Amino acid sequence: MRSLRTQLFLAILGAVLVAVGASLAMGVVLTKSAVRDTIQGDVEAQAEAFAAQFQNLPRPPQAGPPGAGVPGPGGGGPEQPVAILTLREATGELPGSDAVKLVRDGSVSGSADLGGSSQIYAAVRVGRNVVLVTRPDVVSGDDFSRYLSALLIASGVAALLAAAIAALLARRLTQPLRRLGAAAGELAAGRRPEPVPRERTEELDDLAVAFNGMSEQLLLARDAERGVLLSISHDLRTPLTSVRGYAEGIEDGTLEPAQAAAVIVREAGRLERLVGDLLALARLRQGVLEVRREPVDLGAVAREAEERLRPRAAEAGVAVRVEGDGAAEADHGRALQVVTNLLDNAIRVSPRGGTVAIAVTNGRVTVADDGPGIPPEELPRAFERFHLRYRSGRNSPDGSGLGLAIVSELAAAMGGSATVENRPTGGAQFTVELPQPASG
Repeated sequence: MRSLRTQLFLAILGAVLVAVGASLAMGVVLTKSAVRDTIQGDVEAQAEAFAAQFQNLPRPPQAGPPGAGVPGPGGGGPEQPVAILTLREATGELPGSDAVKLVRDGSVSGSADLGGSSQIYAAVRVGRNVVLVTRPDVVSGDDFSRYLSALLIASGVAALLAAAIAALLARRLTQPLRRLGAAAGELAAGRRPEPVPRERTEELDDLAVAFNGMSEQLLLARDAERGVLLSISHDLRTPLTSVRGYAEGIEDGTLEPAQAAAVIVREAGRLERLVGDLLALARLRQGVLEVRREPVDLGAVAREAEERLRPRAAEAGVAVRVEGDGAAEADHGRALQVVTNLLDNAIRVSPRGGTVAIAVTNGRVTVADDGPGIPPEELPRAFERFHLRYRSGRNSPDGSGLGLAIVSELAAAMGGSATVENRPTGGAQFTVELPQPASG
C-alpha cells in the first residue's frame, strides 16, 4: 500500500508533467510557426530588395536557372540563394496557384518543393523577368532538430524542478498528518501526547484543533472512568463483605439469624440501588430509556416523593417541607425519579434537626437543604458521577453516587435542565427546569 506522501508526490508530479508535455507540444507548434514566419519575412524582404536592385541596373543580367547568383544588396558580398528567371520559367517552377498569383499580382511567397528539397521562397516580377529568392525550410527538415532539442532540454529541466517541488510539497502536506498519527498512537496506548502544533493551512489547523480537543476530552473521560470504576468497586465491595461476613456468622452459629438477615437485607438493598442507578444511567446515555411528554402535576409529584422518603427523613431527623404548586410537560414517572433523587440527596447531607424545602412553580422544582453546601470550584462538576459522593462528611452510606447524574440526564431527556447553587444562608439549592404546559 502506497503512503499518502508517495501518492501526493506522484499526483503532483504527474500533473506537472502533463502540463510540461502540453506546453512542449504547444511550444513546438508555436516555434515552428514563428521560425517559418521569420524566414518568410526575411525572404520576402530580400526578394523586394533584389528586385529593386535588378530594376535599377543599367544593363540587367540575363535570366538564368534557379540558383544563379546576383550580387547582394549593397554590392559585392557573398552570393545569395537568388535566381533571375523569365516569367515562363518562374511559372513552371512554382506551384500552379502561386504561378497564377505571380502573373496576376506581380509577387508571391510561400513554401514548395523546389529543386528536390522543401524551400521557403518569394518571387517578384520585374518586367518579363522574375526575381526568385529561396531558403531551405528548416521547419520541415532535419535542421529544426536544433530548435526541438533546446525545447526538450528546457522541458527536462522543468520536469526535474517539478519533481523536486512535488517532493517538497508532498513532505510539507503529509508532515502534519504524520505528527497527528504519532499523537493518535500515543493516545491509543493510553499515554498523554504532546498537543499537535497549529498549522498555517486552514483545514490542517482545524484538524489539529479538533484532535487536541478530542485528546483532552478523551483523557478526562478516561480519568472519570477510572474514578467511576474505583468508586463502584469500593461501593460493591463494602456490602458484599458485610453479606459474606454475616452469612458466615449464621453458618458457624456465632450470630443470631434474625440479626444477620436484617443486615444482609439492608446491604442487598444498597446493591440493588447501585445496580439500578447504573442501568438507568446507561439507558439514558444510549437513548433507549422511554420518556413521555404529558401534562404533569409537579406539586403532586413533590408530595409523592416526600411521602416515599418520609421514613428515611424521620430516621435522619430531617423535616421535609413542600411549598407551592405547578405543572409541566414531562414524564410523570421520570419527574418523580428526579425529585426523589434530589430529596434523597438533600436528606443525606442535612444535619439532624435540619429542614429540606421543596418549592414548586410552573415548570420548576427547587430542592434546598441545610447541608454544608458545595465548594464553588466543585459546582460545575456537581452532576458528574460520584463527584459529590462524600461531600456531607458522613460518607453518604446509603447513596450510590449516581443520583445527581441521573437527575441531570433525565431532566435533559424531558427537554429541561438541572442546575445547582449555594444558598446565602448555607446549604445547596438544586433547581430542575422543565417545559411549561401549553396554555389553553
